[in-house]
Amino acid sequence: MVNTAPPQRAVDVRAVGAAVVVALGLRLVQAALRWDELALAYVAYAQPWLDRAAAGEWAAALGTFTGLHPPLHSLVLWALDLAWGVPAGWILWSAFASTGAVWLMGRAEGAAAAWVLALDPLQLQYAAEVNNYPTLCLLGAATWAARQRVMSGGGGAWLGVLGGLGGWCHLLGGVWGGLCALSVLGRDRRAAVTALALMAAIDAAVVVRAAQLAGGEGTFGQAGLSLMTVGEGLGVKLGPVIWLWGLGVVFLGRRLGIGLVGVVYGLVVLGWMALGVAAPHQQPYWLLLSLAVAGLWGAAPRVLVAFALVVSASQLRPVWEDASALWARRGWERGVDQALLGSRPGDALWLLAPGLAPDDDKRQSSDVLWRLSPFEPAPPWRGEGGAPAFEYSDYGFGQPRWLGGRVVHTSTDLWPAQLDAALGWHLDAGRKIWFVLYDHSPAYDYEGKLRRALRPYTHRCVSVGEDHGLGRDLLCVVEGRL
Repeated sequence: MVNTAPPQRAVDVRAVGAAVVVALGLRLVQAALRWDELALAYVAYAQPWLDRAAAGEWAAALGTFTGLHPPLHSLVLWALDLAWGVPAGWILWSAFASTGAVWLMGRAEGAAAAWVLALDPLQLQYAAEVNNYPTLCLLGAATWAARQRVMSGGGGAWLGVLGGLGGWCHLLGGVWGGLCALSVLGRDRRAAVTALALMAAIDAAVVVRAAQLAGGEGTFGQAGLSLMTVGEGLGVKLGPVIWLWGLGVVFLGRRLGIGLVGVVYGLVVLGWMALGVAAPHQQPYWLLLSLAVAGLWGAAPRVLVAFALVVSASQLRPVWEDASALWARRGWERGVDQALLGSRPGDALWLLAPGLAPDDDKRQSSDVLWRLSPFEPAPPWRGEGGAPAFEYSDYGFGQPRWLGGRVVHTSTDLWPAQLDAALGWHLDAGRKIWFVLYDHSPAYDYEGKLRRALRPYTHRCVSVGEDHGLGRDLLCVVEGRL
Protein backbone atom coordinates (compact mmCIF):
# COMPACT_ATOMS: atom_id res chain seq x y z
CA MET A 1 0.00 0.00 0.00
CA VAL A 2 1.39 3.38 -1.02
CA ASN A 3 1.59 6.02 1.69
CA THR A 4 0.06 9.18 0.22
CA ALA A 5 0.26 11.20 3.43
CA PRO A 6 2.11 14.49 3.09
CA PRO A 7 5.46 14.62 4.83
CA GLN A 8 5.45 16.03 8.32
CA ARG A 9 6.86 19.52 8.72
CA ALA A 10 10.35 19.65 10.17
CA VAL A 11 10.22 21.16 13.65
CA ASP A 12 13.17 22.77 15.37
CA VAL A 13 12.60 21.29 18.80
CA ARG A 14 15.20 23.49 20.47
CA ALA A 15 13.66 26.67 19.06
CA VAL A 16 10.20 25.53 20.14
CA GLY A 17 11.58 24.65 23.57
CA ALA A 18 13.13 28.10 23.91
CA ALA A 19 9.78 29.67 23.05
CA VAL A 20 8.12 27.53 25.70
CA VAL A 21 10.65 28.62 28.34
CA VAL A 22 10.08 32.29 27.53
CA ALA A 23 6.32 31.76 27.45
CA LEU A 24 6.37 30.12 30.86
CA GLY A 25 8.46 32.90 32.39
CA LEU A 26 6.10 35.57 31.10
CA ARG A 27 3.04 33.65 32.25
CA LEU A 28 4.46 33.18 35.73
CA VAL A 29 4.88 36.95 36.01
CA GLN A 30 1.27 37.30 34.87
CA ALA A 31 0.27 34.70 37.47
CA ALA A 32 1.55 36.96 40.24
CA LEU A 33 -0.63 39.77 38.91
CA ARG A 34 -3.71 37.55 38.86
CA TRP A 35 -3.82 36.87 42.60
CA ASP A 36 -6.58 39.42 43.05
CA GLU A 37 -10.20 39.69 44.12
CA LEU A 38 -11.43 38.60 40.68
CA ALA A 39 -9.64 35.27 41.12
CA LEU A 40 -11.86 34.58 44.13
CA ALA A 41 -14.94 35.70 42.21
CA TYR A 42 -14.16 33.37 39.29
CA VAL A 43 -13.73 30.39 41.61
CA ALA A 44 -16.99 31.25 43.35
CA TYR A 45 -18.86 30.81 40.06
CA ALA A 46 -17.89 27.14 40.10
CA GLN A 47 -19.04 26.50 43.68
CA PRO A 48 -22.49 25.05 42.79
CA TRP A 49 -20.71 22.41 40.70
CA LEU A 50 -18.14 21.77 43.42
CA ASP A 51 -20.93 21.35 45.99
CA ARG A 52 -22.61 18.69 43.86
CA ALA A 53 -19.31 16.92 43.27
CA ALA A 54 -18.55 16.95 47.00
CA ALA A 55 -21.96 15.39 47.65
CA GLY A 56 -21.32 12.69 45.04
CA GLU A 57 -24.12 14.00 42.81
CA TRP A 58 -22.20 13.46 39.61
CA ALA A 59 -25.20 13.26 37.30
CA ALA A 60 -26.39 16.65 38.53
CA ALA A 61 -22.85 18.03 38.36
CA LEU A 62 -22.56 17.16 34.67
CA GLY A 63 -25.54 19.41 33.95
CA THR A 64 -24.38 22.27 36.18
CA PHE A 65 -23.15 25.05 33.92
CA THR A 66 -21.66 28.40 34.92
CA GLY A 67 -23.94 30.56 32.83
CA LEU A 68 -23.54 29.00 29.38
CA HIS A 69 -20.11 27.59 30.27
CA PRO A 70 -19.91 23.77 30.47
CA PRO A 71 -18.41 22.24 33.62
CA LEU A 72 -15.01 20.90 32.49
CA HIS A 73 -13.13 23.77 34.12
CA SER A 74 -15.08 23.20 37.33
CA LEU A 75 -13.85 19.61 37.23
CA VAL A 76 -10.28 20.92 36.82
CA LEU A 77 -10.71 23.16 39.89
CA TRP A 78 -12.08 20.22 41.87
CA ALA A 79 -9.08 18.08 40.90
CA LEU A 80 -6.67 20.89 41.77
CA ASP A 81 -8.26 21.29 45.19
CA LEU A 82 -7.90 17.57 45.81
CA ALA A 83 -4.29 17.53 44.65
CA TRP A 84 -3.06 20.75 46.29
CA GLY A 85 -5.93 22.73 47.76
CA VAL A 86 -4.42 26.23 47.59
CA PRO A 87 -5.33 29.24 45.38
CA ALA A 88 -1.90 29.18 43.73
CA GLY A 89 -2.94 25.90 42.17
CA TRP A 90 -5.83 27.54 40.30
CA ILE A 91 -3.62 30.30 38.94
CA LEU A 92 -0.62 28.15 38.07
CA TRP A 93 -2.80 25.63 36.25
CA SER A 94 -3.93 28.40 33.92
CA ALA A 95 -0.36 29.62 33.39
CA PHE A 96 0.84 26.11 32.56
CA ALA A 97 -2.18 25.46 30.32
CA SER A 98 -1.41 28.60 28.33
CA THR A 99 2.23 27.52 28.08
CA GLY A 100 1.15 24.08 26.92
CA ALA A 101 -0.71 25.69 24.03
CA VAL A 102 2.58 27.27 22.91
CA TRP A 103 4.29 23.88 22.94
CA LEU A 104 1.51 22.16 21.00
CA MET A 105 1.23 24.86 18.35
CA GLY A 106 4.99 24.83 17.96
CA ARG A 107 5.03 21.09 17.46
CA ALA A 108 2.22 21.34 14.91
CA GLU A 109 3.16 24.51 13.02
CA GLY A 110 6.82 25.17 13.76
CA ALA A 111 9.01 27.35 15.94
CA ALA A 112 7.80 30.63 14.42
CA ALA A 113 4.23 29.80 15.46
CA ALA A 114 5.40 28.95 18.97
CA TRP A 115 7.28 32.25 19.34
CA VAL A 116 4.41 34.34 17.98
CA LEU A 117 2.00 32.68 20.39
CA ALA A 118 4.43 32.93 23.31
CA LEU A 119 4.66 36.71 22.92
CA ASP A 120 1.07 37.34 21.86
CA PRO A 121 -0.28 40.09 24.19
CA LEU A 122 -3.83 38.75 24.13
CA GLN A 123 -2.74 35.26 25.13
CA LEU A 124 -0.48 36.67 27.82
CA GLN A 125 -3.11 38.89 29.42
CA TYR A 126 -5.53 35.97 29.83
CA ALA A 127 -2.83 33.38 30.55
CA ALA A 128 -3.31 33.11 34.31
CA GLU A 129 -7.03 33.79 34.63
CA VAL A 130 -8.88 31.55 37.09
CA ASN A 131 -11.49 30.68 34.49
CA ASN A 132 -11.87 28.32 31.57
CA TYR A 133 -10.11 30.29 28.82
CA PRO A 134 -6.50 29.13 29.38
CA THR A 135 -7.78 25.54 29.50
CA LEU A 136 -9.73 26.25 26.31
CA CYS A 137 -6.52 27.43 24.61
CA LEU A 138 -4.71 24.25 25.68
CA LEU A 139 -7.49 22.05 24.29
CA GLY A 140 -7.74 24.18 21.15
CA ALA A 141 -4.03 23.76 20.45
CA ALA A 142 -4.22 20.04 21.24
CA THR A 143 -7.15 19.69 18.85
CA TRP A 144 -5.20 21.40 16.10
CA ALA A 145 -2.19 19.16 16.74
CA ALA A 146 -4.51 16.14 16.46
CA ARG A 147 -5.83 17.56 13.19
CA GLN A 148 -2.28 17.77 11.87
CA ARG A 149 -1.79 14.14 12.87
CA VAL A 150 -4.76 13.22 10.69
CA MET A 151 -3.23 15.18 7.80
CA SER A 152 -0.06 13.10 8.22
CA GLY A 153 -1.97 9.83 7.91
CA GLY A 154 -3.14 9.24 11.49
CA GLY A 155 -6.68 8.34 12.53
CA GLY A 156 -9.40 10.70 13.70
CA ALA A 157 -9.96 9.34 17.22
CA TRP A 158 -7.73 11.82 19.04
CA LEU A 159 -9.17 14.68 17.03
CA GLY A 160 -12.68 13.62 18.06
CA VAL A 161 -11.83 13.17 21.74
CA LEU A 162 -9.92 16.43 22.11
CA GLY A 163 -12.47 18.39 20.12
CA GLY A 164 -15.21 16.90 22.27
CA LEU A 165 -13.40 17.89 25.45
CA GLY A 166 -13.07 21.40 24.04
CA GLY A 167 -16.87 21.52 23.86
CA TRP A 168 -17.07 20.56 27.53
CA CYS A 169 -14.71 23.45 28.34
CA HIS A 170 -16.51 26.15 26.32
CA LEU A 171 -19.15 26.05 23.59
CA LEU A 172 -16.66 27.79 21.29
CA GLY A 173 -14.26 24.92 21.95
CA GLY A 174 -16.80 22.63 20.33
CA VAL A 175 -17.08 24.99 17.38
CA TRP A 176 -13.28 25.00 17.00
CA GLY A 177 -13.13 21.21 17.20
CA GLY A 178 -15.89 20.78 14.63
CA LEU A 179 -14.15 23.15 12.21
CA CYS A 180 -10.86 21.29 12.66
CA ALA A 181 -12.60 18.00 11.80
CA LEU A 182 -14.43 19.47 8.81
CA SER A 183 -11.13 20.83 7.49
CA VAL A 184 -9.76 17.30 6.94
CA LEU A 185 -12.73 16.02 4.94
CA GLY A 186 -10.86 16.50 1.68
CA ARG A 187 -7.80 14.69 3.01
CA ASP A 188 -9.27 11.74 4.93
CA ARG A 189 -13.04 11.42 4.91
CA ARG A 190 -13.05 8.41 7.22
CA ALA A 191 -10.96 10.18 9.87
CA ALA A 192 -13.13 13.28 9.61
CA VAL A 193 -16.34 11.31 10.04
CA THR A 194 -14.83 9.40 12.97
CA ALA A 195 -13.82 12.66 14.65
CA LEU A 196 -17.20 14.31 14.07
CA ALA A 197 -19.05 11.25 15.36
CA LEU A 198 -16.95 11.17 18.52
CA MET A 199 -17.47 14.89 19.08
CA ALA A 200 -21.22 14.49 18.62
CA ALA A 201 -21.31 11.64 21.15
CA ILE A 202 -19.10 13.38 23.70
CA ASP A 203 -20.84 16.76 23.43
CA ALA A 204 -24.44 15.56 23.14
CA ALA A 205 -25.17 16.38 26.78
CA VAL A 206 -23.53 19.80 26.38
CA VAL A 207 -25.67 20.61 23.36
CA VAL A 208 -28.86 19.52 25.12
CA ARG A 209 -28.08 21.50 28.26
CA ALA A 210 -27.02 24.56 26.25
CA ALA A 211 -30.31 24.40 24.33
CA GLN A 212 -32.21 24.28 27.62
CA LEU A 213 -30.31 27.29 28.93
CA ALA A 214 -30.61 29.22 25.68
CA GLY A 215 -34.11 30.34 26.56
CA GLY A 216 -33.04 31.69 29.93
CA GLU A 217 -33.12 35.32 30.91
CA GLY A 218 -30.02 37.16 29.73
CA THR A 219 -28.80 34.51 27.26
CA PHE A 220 -29.38 36.88 24.36
CA GLY A 221 -29.00 40.00 26.47
CA GLN A 222 -25.65 41.32 25.26
CA ALA A 223 -25.38 44.61 23.39
CA GLY A 224 -25.22 43.14 19.89
CA LEU A 225 -22.52 43.30 17.24
CA SER A 226 -20.43 46.46 17.07
CA LEU A 227 -17.33 46.09 14.91
CA MET A 228 -16.00 49.37 16.28
CA THR A 229 -16.25 48.05 19.85
CA VAL A 230 -14.58 44.78 18.84
CA GLY A 231 -11.75 46.62 17.10
CA GLU A 232 -11.22 49.08 19.93
CA GLY A 233 -11.13 46.30 22.54
CA LEU A 234 -8.64 44.20 20.57
CA GLY A 235 -6.62 47.32 19.84
CA VAL A 236 -6.24 48.03 23.55
CA LYS A 237 -5.19 44.46 24.32
CA LEU A 238 -2.94 43.92 21.28
CA GLY A 239 -1.54 47.36 20.47
CA PRO A 240 0.38 47.30 17.16
CA VAL A 241 0.30 43.48 17.23
CA ILE A 242 -3.23 43.80 15.82
CA TRP A 243 -1.59 44.68 12.50
CA LEU A 244 0.35 41.43 12.64
CA TRP A 245 -2.98 39.63 12.90
CA GLY A 246 -4.08 41.31 9.69
CA LEU A 247 -0.75 40.65 7.98
CA GLY A 248 -1.10 36.95 8.75
CA VAL A 249 -3.68 36.72 5.95
CA VAL A 250 -0.76 37.06 3.51
CA PHE A 251 0.33 33.54 4.46
CA LEU A 252 -3.14 32.03 4.00
CA GLY A 253 -2.06 30.17 0.86
CA ARG A 254 0.75 28.42 2.73
CA ARG A 255 -1.39 27.44 5.73
CA LEU A 256 -4.84 27.22 4.14
CA GLY A 257 -6.22 24.76 6.67
CA ILE A 258 -5.64 26.77 9.83
CA GLY A 259 -6.37 29.99 7.96
CA LEU A 260 -9.84 28.85 6.93
CA VAL A 261 -10.56 27.42 10.38
CA GLY A 262 -9.59 30.78 11.88
CA VAL A 263 -11.69 32.79 9.42
CA VAL A 264 -14.82 30.69 9.92
CA TYR A 265 -14.32 30.64 13.68
CA GLY A 266 -14.08 34.44 13.69
CA LEU A 267 -17.32 34.67 11.70
CA VAL A 268 -19.03 32.40 14.23
CA VAL A 269 -17.93 34.65 17.08
CA LEU A 270 -19.24 37.71 15.24
CA GLY A 271 -22.49 35.86 14.63
CA TRP A 272 -22.85 35.12 18.34
CA MET A 273 -22.29 38.78 19.05
CA ALA A 274 -24.97 39.72 16.52
CA LEU A 275 -27.38 37.36 18.35
CA GLY A 276 -26.52 38.94 21.70
CA VAL A 277 -24.94 35.76 23.11
CA ALA A 278 -21.38 37.11 23.18
CA ALA A 279 -20.36 40.60 24.31
CA PRO A 280 -18.47 42.75 21.78
CA HIS A 281 -16.49 44.53 24.50
CA GLN A 282 -14.92 41.31 25.80
CA GLN A 283 -11.92 39.72 24.11
CA PRO A 284 -11.43 36.17 25.45
CA TYR A 285 -13.51 34.76 22.58
CA TRP A 286 -10.64 35.70 20.26
CA LEU A 287 -8.04 33.59 22.04
CA LEU A 288 -8.63 30.61 19.74
CA LEU A 289 -8.31 32.90 16.75
CA SER A 290 -4.86 33.87 18.02
CA LEU A 291 -3.91 30.19 17.66
CA ALA A 292 -4.81 30.43 13.99
CA VAL A 293 -2.83 33.67 13.64
CA ALA A 294 0.23 31.99 15.16
CA GLY A 295 -0.21 29.06 12.77
CA LEU A 296 -0.29 31.42 9.79
CA TRP A 297 2.90 33.13 10.97
CA GLY A 298 4.49 29.69 11.10
CA ALA A 299 4.69 29.95 7.29
CA ALA A 300 6.28 33.42 7.25
CA PRO A 301 9.86 34.07 6.05
CA ARG A 302 12.35 34.38 8.89
CA VAL A 303 12.94 38.08 8.37
CA LEU A 304 9.23 38.80 8.77
CA VAL A 305 9.00 36.51 11.79
CA ALA A 306 11.85 38.44 13.38
CA PHE A 307 9.99 41.69 12.69
CA ALA A 308 6.80 40.25 14.21
CA LEU A 309 8.63 39.15 17.34
CA VAL A 310 10.21 42.57 17.79
CA VAL A 311 6.76 44.18 17.52
CA SER A 312 5.31 41.67 20.00
CA ALA A 313 8.20 42.07 22.44
CA SER A 314 7.67 45.83 22.42
CA GLN A 315 4.26 45.18 23.99
CA LEU A 316 5.72 43.37 26.99
CA ARG A 317 6.52 46.60 28.79
CA PRO A 318 3.13 46.78 30.59
CA VAL A 319 3.80 43.36 32.15
CA TRP A 320 7.01 44.59 33.79
CA GLU A 321 5.43 47.92 34.72
CA ASP A 322 2.47 46.22 36.39
CA ALA A 323 4.68 43.71 38.20
CA SER A 324 6.99 46.49 39.44
CA ALA A 325 4.04 48.61 40.56
CA LEU A 326 2.53 45.66 42.44
CA TRP A 327 5.84 45.02 44.20
CA ALA A 328 6.12 48.68 45.20
CA ARG A 329 2.53 48.82 46.52
CA ARG A 330 3.19 45.84 48.76
CA GLY A 331 5.39 48.17 50.79
CA TRP A 332 2.60 50.68 51.44
CA GLU A 333 0.83 50.80 54.78
CA ARG A 334 -2.68 49.49 54.19
CA GLY A 335 -5.75 48.99 56.30
CA VAL A 336 -5.53 45.25 55.77
CA ASP A 337 -2.15 45.24 57.54
CA GLN A 338 -3.71 46.75 60.65
CA ALA A 339 -6.65 44.35 60.41
CA LEU A 340 -4.37 41.32 60.28
CA LEU A 341 -2.29 42.64 63.20
CA GLY A 342 -5.28 43.49 65.38
CA SER A 343 -7.55 40.55 64.63
CA ARG A 344 -7.34 37.08 66.06
CA PRO A 345 -7.35 33.82 64.10
CA GLY A 346 -10.99 32.94 63.56
CA ASP A 347 -12.17 36.55 63.16
CA ALA A 348 -13.78 37.77 59.93
CA LEU A 349 -12.23 40.21 57.46
CA TRP A 350 -14.34 42.04 54.86
CA LEU A 351 -12.38 43.59 51.98
CA LEU A 352 -14.46 46.28 50.28
CA ALA A 353 -13.35 48.12 47.14
CA PRO A 354 -15.52 49.56 44.34
CA GLY A 355 -15.10 48.15 40.87
CA LEU A 356 -13.18 50.99 39.24
CA ALA A 357 -12.43 49.02 36.06
CA PRO A 358 -14.30 46.33 34.11
CA ASP A 359 -13.36 42.75 34.93
CA ASP A 360 -11.91 42.40 31.41
CA ASP A 361 -9.24 45.01 32.21
CA LYS A 362 -6.22 42.78 32.75
CA ARG A 363 -3.91 45.53 34.00
CA GLN A 364 -5.52 45.49 37.44
CA SER A 365 -3.75 43.81 40.38
CA SER A 366 -4.19 43.71 44.15
CA ASP A 367 -1.45 44.40 46.66
CA VAL A 368 -4.20 44.11 49.31
CA LEU A 369 -4.94 40.46 48.56
CA TRP A 370 -1.21 39.76 48.39
CA ARG A 371 -1.17 40.34 52.16
CA LEU A 372 -2.81 36.89 52.26
CA SER A 373 -0.77 33.99 50.92
CA PRO A 374 -2.09 32.09 47.86
CA PHE A 375 0.00 29.12 48.98
CA GLU A 376 -2.20 28.26 51.97
CA PRO A 377 -5.51 26.35 51.84
CA ALA A 378 -8.55 28.55 51.19
CA PRO A 379 -11.74 26.48 51.64
CA PRO A 380 -15.05 28.30 51.24
CA TRP A 381 -16.87 29.41 54.39
CA ARG A 382 -20.55 28.51 54.16
CA GLY A 383 -21.86 29.69 57.53
CA GLU A 384 -22.00 28.01 60.91
CA GLY A 385 -23.15 24.44 61.30
CA GLY A 386 -23.47 21.71 58.70
CA ALA A 387 -25.64 22.76 55.76
CA PRO A 388 -24.67 25.84 53.71
CA ALA A 389 -26.42 28.92 55.08
CA PHE A 390 -26.47 30.89 51.82
CA GLU A 391 -26.02 30.69 48.06
CA TYR A 392 -22.28 30.97 47.64
CA SER A 393 -22.37 32.50 44.16
CA ASP A 394 -24.46 35.40 45.53
CA TYR A 395 -21.80 38.12 45.60
CA GLY A 396 -23.77 40.04 48.24
CA PHE A 397 -22.30 37.67 50.84
CA GLY A 398 -18.76 38.45 49.70
CA GLN A 399 -18.04 34.83 48.66
CA PRO A 400 -16.07 34.19 51.88
CA ARG A 401 -13.12 31.85 52.24
CA TRP A 402 -10.75 30.93 55.03
CA LEU A 403 -7.57 32.86 54.26
CA GLY A 404 -4.77 33.54 56.71
CA GLY A 405 -6.81 32.01 59.51
CA ARG A 406 -9.67 34.50 58.98
CA VAL A 407 -13.00 34.30 57.17
CA VAL A 408 -12.33 36.70 54.31
CA HIS A 409 -15.18 38.33 52.35
CA THR A 410 -14.49 40.39 49.22
CA SER A 411 -17.05 42.62 47.52
CA THR A 412 -17.40 45.74 45.38
CA ASP A 413 -20.51 46.97 47.20
CA LEU A 414 -22.67 46.33 50.25
CA TRP A 415 -26.12 44.75 50.07
CA PRO A 416 -27.98 45.31 53.38
CA ALA A 417 -29.85 42.00 53.63
CA GLN A 418 -26.85 39.81 52.89
CA LEU A 419 -24.54 41.99 54.97
CA ASP A 420 -26.75 41.84 58.05
CA ALA A 421 -27.17 38.07 57.71
CA ALA A 422 -23.41 37.51 57.46
CA LEU A 423 -22.63 39.84 60.37
CA GLY A 424 -25.26 38.09 62.46
CA TRP A 425 -23.65 34.70 61.89
CA HIS A 426 -20.19 36.01 62.75
CA LEU A 427 -21.29 37.86 65.89
CA ASP A 428 -23.29 34.85 67.10
CA ALA A 429 -20.11 32.80 66.70
CA GLY A 430 -18.15 35.30 68.82
CA ARG A 431 -16.14 36.80 65.98
CA LYS A 432 -15.18 40.39 65.41
CA ILE A 433 -15.58 41.63 61.84
CA TRP A 434 -12.84 43.85 60.42
CA PHE A 435 -13.91 45.93 57.41
CA VAL A 436 -11.22 47.36 55.14
CA LEU A 437 -12.34 49.92 52.56
CA TYR A 438 -9.63 50.72 50.03
CA ASP A 439 -9.01 52.22 46.57
CA HIS A 440 -12.34 54.00 46.78
CA SER A 441 -12.03 57.76 46.26
CA PRO A 442 -13.17 57.85 42.58
CA ALA A 443 -16.45 56.16 43.60
CA TYR A 444 -19.22 58.14 45.25
CA ASP A 445 -19.08 58.31 49.08
CA TYR A 446 -18.06 54.75 49.88
CA GLU A 447 -16.95 55.88 53.34
CA GLY A 448 -20.46 57.12 54.04
CA LYS A 449 -21.95 53.92 52.63
CA LEU A 450 -19.87 51.76 54.99
CA ARG A 451 -20.52 53.94 58.05
CA ARG A 452 -24.29 53.92 57.38
CA ALA A 453 -24.31 50.15 56.92
CA LEU A 454 -22.62 49.70 60.31
CA ARG A 455 -24.95 51.99 62.30
CA PRO A 456 -26.88 49.06 63.88
CA TYR A 457 -23.62 47.67 65.27
CA THR A 458 -21.05 48.58 67.88
CA HIS A 459 -18.10 49.63 65.80
CA ARG A 460 -15.14 51.97 65.53
CA CYS A 461 -13.40 53.26 62.42
CA VAL A 462 -9.99 54.78 61.69
CA SER A 463 -8.24 55.94 58.53
CA VAL A 464 -4.98 54.16 57.70
CA GLY A 465 -2.01 54.96 55.49
CA GLU A 466 -1.40 57.67 52.93
CA ASP A 467 -3.51 58.71 49.96
CA HIS A 468 -1.67 57.43 46.89
CA GLY A 469 -4.38 58.68 44.52
CA LEU A 470 -7.32 56.45 45.42
CA GLY A 471 -8.01 57.66 48.95
CA ARG A 472 -6.85 56.58 52.40
CA ASP A 473 -7.97 53.17 53.59
CA LEU A 474 -10.76 53.04 56.17
CA LEU A 475 -10.60 50.31 58.82
CA CYS A 476 -13.76 49.58 60.84
CA VAL A 477 -14.11 46.94 63.54
CA VAL A 478 -17.54 45.51 64.39
CA GLU A 479 -17.70 44.06 67.89
CA GLY A 480 -21.44 43.60 68.56
CA ARG A 481 -24.99 44.81 68.05
CA LEU A 482 -26.38 48.02 69.51
